Amino acid sequence: MALRLVIGLFPSSGIAEDAVHRLITEGLAPRNIAHRVLKESGPIQPALGPQVAALEIDPQMIDNVREGFARLIRNGEAAVFVQAQTDEEVDFAATTLKQYAPVTIEVVPLADEPKTTP
Repeated sequence: MALRLVIGLFPSSGIAEDAVHRLITEGLAPRNIAHRVLKESGPIQPALGPQVAALEIDPQMIDNVREGFARLIRNGEAAVFVQAQTDEEVDFAATTLKQYAPVTIEVVPLADEPKTTP
């Protein structure tokens, strides 16, 4: 089954951290969860360019962070990323994140890891 990423965008870092703690308490492996604070408030400022670029290459992130979430980012929002392998894991992560009133939740496929040849 293809890996998917469940992404929840929250209005504050504290709420996102609560959701992360709940996911871990309920049995999700911490290595499958990432939490990032997004501090953009309008057009990307030159000083924030490296931070946004880092999000775009983070293995827990999707390629279109700037386009996908820029319209929702105002000031200090935080995103929670959960790597899920099965439909049950996707449903569990989304249901748990919904308990914390996210701005939005999205599920996106992750690119398969490149295969090495012997």
